[in-house]
Amino acid sequence: MKWTDIMEKLVGMVLLAGELLLTCGAEMYRVEETIERMGISAGFAQVESFATPTGLFLSLHTSDGRVYTRVRRIRRSFSNLALISEINAISRSFSSGETTIEDVTTRLKGLKKEGVPHNFLRLLMGGMGAAAFTVLYSGSGIEALIAGIIGLIILLIDNKLEDYPIPNALVAAVGAAVAAGLAKGAALLLTINTNVITLGAVMILAPGVVMTTAIRDMLSGELVSGVTRGAEALSIAVGIATGVAIILSMGGN
Repeated sequence: MKWTDIMEKLVGMVLLAGELLLTCGAEMYRVEETIERMGISAGFAQVESFATPTGLFLSLHTSDGRVYTRVRRIRRSFSNLALISEINAISRSFSSGETTIEDVTTRLKGLKKEGVPHNFLRLLMGGMGAAAFTVLYSGSGIEALIAGIIGLIILLIDNKLEDYPIPNALVAAVGAAVAAGLAKGAALLLTINTNVITLGAVMILAPGVVMTTAIRDMLSGELVSGVTRGAEALSIAVGIATGVAIILSMGGN
């Protein structure tokens, strides 16, 4: 294999790792540190990277003066802490010399194919979370059960909408509207408090991870990313409020 082909593989591997971290909602400093660590371990003399929530800029310098520059547009992201942890483990394994370029690239491509997690455990935890929040808001057992079922339905809809290029704020608005609508529908059959059910169900849509990441980016000096993700979290919160408000404005309890 030609030396240039090897270098292109290394560049592609480093770029793919950074792209996946951004797609999974990792902090900017984590993305840049991972890229720099993998680049240095791959034999590059100097590694420069600049990450934003919507783009990745990478420049790798070799000892003989060659420069490899790449730009990758990030069009959509989601929160997956488990995937971030796995990518970090792969990066550390490569940096310590335990794995080869081919192994790392294969594993990263496999993770990329997984995309947004649609597994049963995520749905189950979402339903349990909605039920738990309902109890926290002084809801009864039947109200918690209804909220849990609504939470499952919301996540099923969310999973389906993730396959399309729909803004996160709109996805949150749809989910919140469905939650409020189902709660009002259940109130036609049972004597329940629709307020606590709606509150419990929409809590699983709250952008907690996005807001936390925004704060961490701000504290680490990544002002562009911090402001961007803060605005994203705010737009999702507004979307949730809008979805519920639309249903409540239709009248009824």
